[in-house]
This record gives sequence, structure tokens and C-alpha cells, in this order.
Amino acid sequence: MHSVLILGFMMFSVWAWTIVCAPDVFVWNLCFTFLNVFQLVYVIYQMRPVKFDPELEEVYHTLFRPFKVTRMQFKKLVATDFAQIMSLHAGEAYAMQNLTRTDRLGLLLTGKVNVLSDQQFLHPILPCEFLDSPEFESRANMDDKFKVSIVAATSCRYVYWQRTALEYLFVKETYLATVVSTLVARDITTKLYAMNNKIVTEKGIHLDIRLPSITSSLSSSERKNASLKALKRHNAMLSSNCPNSPESVANSRERLLKEKKKETDVIGGGVVLANGRLVEMTPLQELSSNEDLVNLSSSPIDSWLETSSKYHSCEIVDS
Repeated sequence: MHSVLILGFMMFSVWAWTIVCAPDVFVWNLCFTFLNVFQLVYVIYQMRPVKFDPELEEVYHTLFRPFKVTRMQFKKLVATDFAQIMSLHAGEAYAMQNLTRTDRLGLLLTGKVNVLSDQQFLHPILPCEFLDSPEFESRANMDDKFKVSIVAATSCRYVYWQRTALEYLFVKETYLATVVSTLVARDITTKLYAMNNKIVTEKGIHLDIRLPSITSSLSSSERKNASLKALKRHNAMLSSNCPNSPESVANSRERLLKEKKKETDVIGGGVVLANGRLVEMTPLQELSSNEDLVNLSSSPIDSWLETSSKYHSCEIVDS
């Protein structure tokens, strides 16, 4: 687009100078021509291929390219203003236990490095792995020292960043800061699992460094028995048809109603219980006179009450 604009403005400038003889039109088109030339040069410069050394190219393809980090962003990360590339000979130490300060972050490019604690081998570090990711992440103050020794097993090359330089870069490049923190966290996890594979109990079982779950405290047989008991009780409550059964849902509901305070209302010949059910009552038969009640004995009265009502009894429980 800028190339076509350059060609068009040049033709306008020639037309304005030779044919129209308008100096103002010529000057404006000439300025637009130079502006588009500068813009075209800038676009071509931005589109140029960014190349790295073979070692850094391997790091970019292995670690940063899967996170969609552009080559320009990676170039800022490994620029000489923030990063430095150093070499180690076999037997040379990158950090000494209780001596070296944890004020930098190193990434191994080539070779192999061993991590030692009190002259005991812990785990190796291979290319495209951070040298001191746990120390970099867990640093509490400026005077923290390495708790392990990092010694080169072969000739190595590594790139390292000072902590202050990285913090300054991460303020401007927030996405790059997120990617680096993710890579550091993944590297720490890899090292922890590598250490976990070397820890074996007396029974020959590897320890699990993850937090134990609640169900792991129970054995398989206990979990199975508990599940069967819960399933049987659930089925008994759902399939019970007897309202007076201890496992009956209806009986459980009645017991809850008896524990609570119930209020009753009489509505048109019926009793409304606290649970909202309406119980219909059959009206009693009236006697012909009061003298008949006096002449009747107690036993006929009881038989009359039993035969005159639809329900033998209606209990209203007051708590």
C-alpha cells in the first residue's frame, strides 16, 4: 500500500511542477511521498526475520514458542541489557552451598549440571532447564544463600538474568512475565518429582508429595462397607410401605411433627392439624332428651360412641 502511495504522490508532484506550475501542490505531494517512504522502511524493518544463536534458538522453540511468545519479545529477554551468556568447565561451580546469593536466575543451554547437598547427589539438570528456579522463587530477602551446590558435570553454557533486571523488564512486558513465572513453576514441579522418585519407604513404596485426600485415610474394605450400609438404608427408607416402621418416611415426618409445637384450628366440622391436613369429623347423633342420657349406663355410652363416629378416636397431641 505504501509503495503505491509513493508512486501516486510522485506522479502528482511531477504533474504539479511541470504542468500546473503550482508550488503549493508540489510541496504537499512531495511531503506525502517522503512520509510514505519512511513508513515503508519502518514496516520492512519490523518484518525482518529475527535470528538467534543455535543455543538460544533451541530454547525459544522448546520453552517460549509453545506460549506464543514472539521473536521480538524473546529478543528483548535475551538482549545484552538484561541477560548474559557464560560458560562452565567440568567441575566448576555455578553456586556454592551457604555462600552464593540467590539474586539471579540461570537457564542451562548446553551440557549437564549436578545438584549436590552436603556432597550428596540430588538430581541432574539438563539443557533447557533452569539452574536455580526453587531459590529464585522462594527468596525472602536480599541475603538469602543457596542451600545446595550446583556443579558442572561437563562443559556447559548457560544464560542468566539478574533479579533486578528481570523485574524491570517484567514491568514493561507483562505477558512475558507471566510466561517466565509459569516456566519457573513448571521447572520447580519437575525437580520436586525427580526428588520424590529417589525417596523410598522401608516397604519399597515411593512417597507421594501431594496433599493426602480424606478418602485415603480409609482402607478399601472400610469404604466399601460404608457405601453398602448407606445404600441399604437409603433403599429401606424409600421402599418402606408401613407408616409405623422405624425407617418409614411417613413415620419420621410424624415424629418431627410431634417434637414441634402444633396448633390446631377448627374449620366447619373439621380439624386442621399443624401439618396442614384437614381431618373430617362425622357429627354425633343427637339424643331425643336429656333424660335418655341419665337412664343409660356407662357401657351403652361407650358402645354408642364407637359406632357413631367414622373414626374410633382422633388424637390431638399438645406439646
